[in-house]
Amino acid sequence: MKRAFLCLLLMLSSPALRGQADIEEETARRTEIIRVESALGEEERSVSGELSLDGSYDAEGALARLWDRFLQALLSSAKRELGFAWKLVMIAALCSIAGILSQDRRVTNFAEMAACCSAALLLAGSAESVIPEARDTLYRLSDYGKAAFPAFFLAVASCGASVSATVKYASVCFASNLFMELSQRILLPLISAYLSVGITLSLAGNAFLKAAERLLKWCIVTAMTLFTGGFCTYISLSGVISGSADAVAVKAAKSVISTLLPVVGGILSDSASTMLAAASVIKNSAGVFCLIAVCAICAAPFGLLLAKMLLLKAAAALSEMGSCDAYAGLLSTAGNAMGMLLGLVGCYGVMLFYSFMSGIRMAA
Repeated sequence: MKRAFLCLLLMLSSPALRGQADIEEETARRTEIIRVESALGEEERSVSGELSLDGSYDAEGALARLWDRFLQALLSSAKRELGFAWKLVMIAALCSIAGILSQDRRVTNFAEMAACCSAALLLAGSAESVIPEARDTLYRLSDYGKAAFPAFFLAVASCGASVSATVKYASVCFASNLFMELSQRILLPLISAYLSVGITLSLAGNAFLKAAERLLKWCIVTAMTLFTGGFCTYISLSGVISGSADAVAVKAAKSVISTLLPVVGGILSDSASTMLAAASVIKNSAGVFCLIAVCAICAAPFGLLLAKMLLLKAAAALSEMGSCDAYAGLLSTAGNAMGMLLGLVGCYGVMLFYSFMSGIRMAA
């Protein structure tokens, strides 16, 4: 009688008898997966949408809203920066006219130096607004990662990937903090130094400044490439190694339960499979939500930096037609600096994107 009562109690407490919806809702509460939504701002949340407790998520609608937000940010930034680019082109045109009207080389050099000084003032004011924007974006990405990573990797662990989730969570947190320190203390100051050297080079060009400009560009691009590539490679390798351990552990646990409890063991094993499947659904939906959330945070800064970079490159190309080599080089350097800021934000976004993607790819 006692054995029958125990079996009945275990069956009634089994998640498999409570319905799929109840299982998904309970799993979502246990993993606190709803935190991945509450960590977003109002603008980003309007793009990413809502994540239900049952794991359902309108990814197609979110992608459409994300694309609209990016295009809107790009077009509005282009319209706003078009006047700035037009001023730079007009300065180049005046410099070219001065060179055409005067045959004296000293007058031409003076006109080009005056053009570079005028452009330097405009670019310095623009950089004062763009660099803080990139820094704020990095902080928003970091804050969202700190809020979303614990809940997301807890959902990953609830799918049976406890070893992989622990390893990746520790790796992602360490790499995220390290990249933030690298960005704030080294990369952003180097980008500012690169722009400063470009301005100085346009006013007093020499071989040393040219070499310094190339060296700074190489250091910035190489550091971002190596860090991002190394992070993605490490996450992939750690996932392969720890994923095998997770699969063996889950299989062994189910086998032990079924063997030690001949009657109830099969029920508990099926219940565990149901719980893992429910957790996998929620984990995948939450992972897709996090991917779109990262893109939503990056959409507006990407549009701004991309518009600035393209307009500066276009202004540099038009300046070269007027034989203003130093002035065109200054605008090209400023465009490269905007591209580096874009790459810096993109690298951090890629790191977060790949972190969530690696969790989604873990099979239950």
